Amino acid sequence: MKTKYTKQVNFPFKNIIYVIILFTTSIQNTIAQNEVKTRGSKNAINNLKIVGKGTISSTDFEFNQTRNKEDNIAYFTKALLPDWRRMSIVVSTKDKNGNWSTPKLAKFSGKYRDADPFISPDQRRLIFISDRPSQHKSKSAHYGFWFINLPLTNNSIPYPVINEFNKEIQNPVYPSLSKDNTLFFSSGTRSGSNIYYSNFDGRKYGSAVSLNFNNDNYFDLDPVIAPDKSFIIFVSNNRNGKGGKDLFVSFNNNGIWSKPKNLGDKINTRANEGQPGLSSDGKTLFFSSLRVEKAANYKPRDKKIDNNQLLEELKSIHNGLPNIWQADISNIQLLNNNKSH
Repeated sequence: MKTKYTKQVNFPFKNIIYVIILFTTSIQNTIAQNEVKTRGSKNAINNLKIVGKGTISSTDFEFNQTRNKEDNIAYFTKALLPDWRRMSIVVSTKDKNGNWSTPKLAKFSGKYRDADPFISPDQRRLIFISDRPSQHKSKSAHYGFWFINLPLTNNSIPYPVINEFNKEIQNPVYPSLSKDNTLFFSSGTRSGSNIYYSNFDGRKYGSAVSLNFNNDNYFDLDPVIAPDKSFIIFVSNNRNGKGGKDLFVSFNNNGIWSKPKNLGDKINTRANEGQPGLSSDGKTLFFSSLRVEKAANYKPRDKKIDNNQLLEELKSIHNGLPNIWQADISNIQLLNNNKSH
């Protein structure tokens, strides 16, 4: 009887152990699958938000932001429409609580049409475009490239960027620099625009070199280069876009620029997006957009408003002029189809 009883007790005990092993293995497999799924679902674009609501992003026409390495000084452009007239570069500072100050006119700006500021990766220069007189721009060009040494002092003055490419192309605009001082910019007319770069020989910039994805069928402009030249982000108004003007990215794969790729729904909307900028580490994208924070509401108001309430609505930062936004693009290489992740 004991032997028979022992067999009856051992049999269900072994089954329990077997079930526990199966259950544990199942949990481990589920965890592993979830980890793979999580890794595979990493987003290229994260943490989209408006910049400096009410100060940097205001009721004015503002665009094209660049920041210092410490992320507490921002230069950008304000202008009047139509035709981008009266453009000036302004500066805003961020306090310890993360609040941006009301922008003030940059010391070197205010007379000429100045725009497109960009702080070099080494933080030593701010380069921009200006229509101030210069022998280093072609007669047909509206703008020339200028730079000013950083940090700014009361005696700081802008200097023209000496170059050869102004003899070859029309109206270069929107300069940005890589760590090795390669200069990227766009140039074109009302009928078309392409993106170029120029190498620095220690004294001046040389001829303009066309990027391999340039195509006269497309209108590509306003590029910003990653500090290590691993990618370039630019604006196009007639590639495969989401709306009017969209932001695209091209990756530098062993010296060959990839086919430009739309940055997707998180960045681009039915409205216009443009004027990109990058943080000094290349991990944060700044850009201008006509989007609104909440979906546009075309329904009648809940109740009739008075004149003061109407004026408040009209003073909203979402008044039809662009605001400046930012997004985390630390994982932007996930969009690079030619690179394993």
